[in-house]
Amino acid sequence: MALPTITNAQGVTRLTLKTTVSANVGDLIGHDGTDWVLADADGRIPAQFMAMESIGAGAELQVCRSGVLTDTDAPYTAGVDQYLTATAGAHGAVPVISSTLTVLQRIGKALSTSEVSFDLSRRGPDALRARVAYDPASLAGATARSDTVSVTGLQTTDVIRGAQVAAITGTGWDSGLVVQGFDVSGANTLRARLVNATAGALDGASVNLDLYVERW
Repeated sequence: MALPTITNAQGVTRLTLKTTVSANVGDLIGHDGTDWVLADADGRIPAQFMAMESIGAGAELQVCRSGVLTDTDAPYTAGVDQYLTATAGAHGAVPVISSTLTVLQRIGKALSTSEVSFDLSRRGPDALRARVAYDPASLAGATARSDTVSVTGLQTTDVIRGAQVAAITGTGWDSGLVVQGFDVSGANTLRARLVNATAGALDGASVNLDLYVERW
């Protein structure tokens, strides 16, 4: 089994990993707010560097921002985009949307069955997404109301964009109700604003919401 190698490296530097974290060539590295650790989509730790050497826990590590990773044992398909995955330090297929707020980060593209061109330079906000269950319940005669839903990992500075996965159904939900928008009312708390133009008694079924988050 041949070890991975990195060529055409740019943005080369050195950093020290958390005392409990080790790394291998090709591992994606991010910062958890305290330490340099393995990047993790489900852990909401975006990749900022790729490891250029294999080292033990807590050691100093050479990393780079961009380059070409060659791994003859990797199952790449030429032309396919590579993403940060829910396996710490790894890249592969885009993570499936789930109830876990997950980083959606394209790290590069496969050039062949053994090579990936990668670039971890940050050019905008970090993107995250999740699919959460939301039950609007009865609006009775109210013309407006705000509901909250728990979403672990949301920050008060996040910008939220959301959409219903399917139409809201139930008594009266075809009479003018609008989900006006979403924001973060507190840490880990999504707020949905409902507007009920007819002030009719409404009782909707639970729906899934797809949330897309921008984090600067």
